[in-house]
Amino acid sequence: MNTANIIISAMAISQFIFLAIHFGLQYRNQIGRLVAAFCICAIAYLIHDSLSHGNSIWVHLTLEVLSALAPFLLWLVAYLLFVDDRRTPVIAILSITLCLVLEVAGELSFSIISWQQPSPLYDRLISLLPQMILLVFSLHAIGLVARGYKADLLEERRKFRVAFIAGLSVVIAIIVSGNMLDNILSDGLPGSGDLYDILVSICLFSVILFFNLLSIQASKGANQLLALKPATSSSQDTVDQAPERRDQDARYVAMIEKAMSEEKLYEEPGLTLADLARHVGIMEYKARRIINQSMQYKNFNQFLNSYRINAACELIKSTPHPVSRIAMDVGYSSLSVFNRAFKDLMKQTPSEYRKAYQ
Repeated sequence: MNTANIIISAMAISQFIFLAIHFGLQYRNQIGRLVAAFCICAIAYLIHDSLSHGNSIWVHLTLEVLSALAPFLLWLVAYLLFVDDRRTPVIAILSITLCLVLEVAGELSFSIISWQQPSPLYDRLISLLPQMILLVFSLHAIGLVARGYKADLLEERRKFRVAFIAGLSVVIAIIVSGNMLDNILSDGLPGSGDLYDILVSICLFSVILFFNLLSIQASKGANQLLALKPATSSSQDTVDQAPERRDQDARYVAMIEKAMSEEKLYEEPGLTLADLARHVGIMEYKARRIINQSMQYKNFNQFLNSYRINAACELIKSTPHPVSRIAMDVGYSSLSVFNRAFKDLMKQTPSEYRKAYQ
């Protein structure tokens, strides 16, 4: 490793240390611990590349495992921050377990057992499959963040989604992609190894510096979001609003409830926040603020599902119509989506609900 790479890596490590300490002390919750753990894993990745092959195999193995955990921890942060209807991520846990087992098996088999001629298939499996799993975690984290942007009613979280996608997820994807290319090409990337390491270190330093500056200047809403506390889309509490603002918001709430309850706008398949705002006659950002702040919903899908599932419950109790027809009648285009939303809200399936009222 050349001097320039050492200096840039040290600068990146210093930023990760600052971020870990800041989040560990500022947010004493799952997010704070996960971000601190991610920083440790990212530091392990930077250190791992600087070690010579003469170092202990157990040191290399420890750093290899920690480096592999970075994309998974980043995915967990995205899952906690941006997914409101969370379930136990069984598939994710099994995937990272498989990845770690393959990483350890590969390191031990090639370094300790020292096979002279391993099977090409085994070589590719041990080398590429873990990197592919980690790349999927990185890309899926980006997908989780991007997927809920339009339905998100928390303005601070909408801004944070953009920064998250543009920053950490992209960096991890670049790292994993580069490792995959090194494994695909038997001789690595000829003549560009040091340059690649320098570019990755610069990229990590720049992104983490940006997030450090962002975290220092975080608004009240952003701090509530990272603290995993209920947040509103406005930094001004409802009790501090002027009477005119409260009266106007109450009128907007009444207009929205009328559109949904009396006019049954929820029955329109594919209804969006923009459609609702246009129907009611207010700006989309105002509709977002009202539904979040005055009606206490975090995302538009939760708001929409509450009306659709309530209507479905009445139809299940009062009509003999099959569940598939009821799902379509209340606005769902997919029976599986309806069943999942129904169970999330009612804690039982539509069929179980019907049996309970027969």
